[in-house]
Amino acid sequence: MKVINSLKKDETTQLVGEMVKKGSNITSDKSNSYNGLNEDYNIDSQVIKKEDINKILPWVHTAISNAKRMFLDVHHRIDDDFLQSYLNEFCFKFNRRYFDNLFEHLMIAAVSYRGNWLGEEYG
Repeated sequence: MKVINSLKKDETTQLVGEMVKKGSNITSDKSNSYNGLNEDYNIDSQVIKKEDINKILPWVHTAISNAKRMFLDVHHRIDDDFLQSYLNEFCFKFNRRYFDNLFEHLMIAAVSYRGNWLGEEYG
């Protein structure tokens, strides 16, 4: 998840270019924001009826509603200054929702990291 300032075609094209591998398949609604992506990506864009949204994009509404609920439960309000950090936290938790022992996995990730915070690599 990424905070964006607008849904203008140029911003969407730039963001997708940075985050999605060229040649990937993208399923989306029929928004004009995606018109600049046709050259580099396989886009299945269609007008989605309200009753079919969960069949075509099954996790979109679930993820968004779970994120909103977490923000309001944990942070009590959503600050623009911290929104990207909130989204990062949600994605971290969402991607690890089936881990049995989250703390243990976090410790393994921390001790197996091969660099340091200054950008130098250990050999």
